[in-house]
Amino acid sequence: MLETSRGDETSAPPRSGIGLREYTILVGVGAFVTTFAQSRVLGQFPTTFLLKEQLHLGKEQVALFFFWVTFPWNLKPLVGILTDAFPIFGTRRRHYMLIGAAGAAVCWASVILFTHAYGLLLSSTLAYNIAIVLASTVMGGLMVEAGHAFGASGRITAVRQFTMNMSYIGGPLLGGYLAERAYGWTVGVAAASCLGLAACAYAILRERPAPPRIERARAVAQRIRPPRVMTVALVGAIVLGVALYPFPDFANIAYSLFALVFMFGTIIAIAVMRTTNPVIANAQMQLGQILYSGTLWLAAGMTFLVWTVPGFNTALIYQQSDVLHLDKTFIGFLGAVEGVFGVAMALVYPFLCRRWPLRRLIVVAVGVNASATLLYLRYTPTTAPFIHALVGTSGGACLAFMELSLMDLAVRSTPRGCEALGFALMMSVRNFAIALNDVLGSQLMDRYHVSFTSLILTNALTTMAVLVCAPLLPGAIVDRREGERS
Repeated sequence: MLETSRGDETSAPPRSGIGLREYTILVGVGAFVTTFAQSRVLGQFPTTFLLKEQLHLGKEQVALFFFWVTFPWNLKPLVGILTDAFPIFGTRRRHYMLIGAAGAAVCWASVILFTHAYGLLLSSTLAYNIAIVLASTVMGGLMVEAGHAFGASGRITAVRQFTMNMSYIGGPLLGGYLAERAYGWTVGVAAASCLGLAACAYAILRERPAPPRIERARAVAQRIRPPRVMTVALVGAIVLGVALYPFPDFANIAYSLFALVFMFGTIIAIAVMRTTNPVIANAQMQLGQILYSGTLWLAAGMTFLVWTVPGFNTALIYQQSDVLHLDKTFIGFLGAVEGVFGVAMALVYPFLCRRWPLRRLIVVAVGVNASATLLYLRYTPTTAPFIHALVGTSGGACLAFMELSLMDLAVRSTPRGCEALGFALMMSVRNFAIALNDVLGSQLMDRYHVSFTSLILTNALTTMAVLVCAPLLPGAIVDRREGERS
């Protein structure tokens, strides 16, 4: 039986030696860069058209390329274990951030060497995503620390969303422009932004080394037993993966399921192993909090259901390019429009989260987003800017509202002491679902000849259906406003 942990927002001393202002800067810059430099933001249009026009790949092949190069985002919990429980030079955040940001810059620079070889391009793109994941995981840990320490889960989430949407403005707009030019320009801009994050972390991120609580860690390690529901879920994932593997259309989904089983199997193995090593014992303490946090797992399940519906990210780009014949710069402009209205929603959300309980925010946000998706049934060059302003594939006011409410849920649900691991778990669930929904949507169109209109209807209706799960969320977390004690 999972024990429901309460993620209340009563103030607690921050683990680092910095204040809310420094946290805000680090979360803001970190969220901007680790979003802006992604394959799906700045690299979305240059990489898509590189694959489409130079390597002559189809929609499904392009979607699978992005599925695999962004797959490291699904493994963030393993990185979270590192940053929470295995300090480097006595710090859990500073040096991991420096390594991740600087490593991303180096890996981005290497991509320019492999633009004509699919396998090498895939490998180098995968490498810089791994580095960005490391930096992003640290940023998530800092965000949760600030949310708990200063009772500011909604506000710090809004900072993250604001700067992320700023990247959604600049990334697609600049990406559409760069798609018309040599790929080296994209590489240079991305690498420079990652170096900027490394410089910011070096200047601002100070951290007091804290020795692990060894005796408590050993005591917790003796009591850890994997919850039965998790064991059943892992066995079910293995069975589903084995069943899907023989079918070419679903082999990549099977591979991803096996990878996720490996990740969670590794986490469980670390949690239950007998050890006298103080570092591993400290990691077991963090894992014990996660494994028995019913609140966190319920929030993760809700997040997965919201994002795993059949998507149309790649399908929309092909619709824009091949059916509507929109030029690349205009496509980039539409992405920037999404970012502008996402920023606007991030400015509004701090007021909403102090007036409405989180459960109401989630229900309204998911319902409005599903309803607004139906506007794509009237998608034309004339209506496109208005539709993207409301609900895009990576931004827009309605999508940002839904993202903000779910991230607020993630921050509130993450137990103290394992901030990076807990939030990384939530993000891995989200990122896997988003990558999976794009593959599912592309396969429905390519393999089963589902029309773009039918795909939009399927997306909207399945998103709305997720609302039946909203009553299951724990009241201690979602039935209060930000700053209100339970």
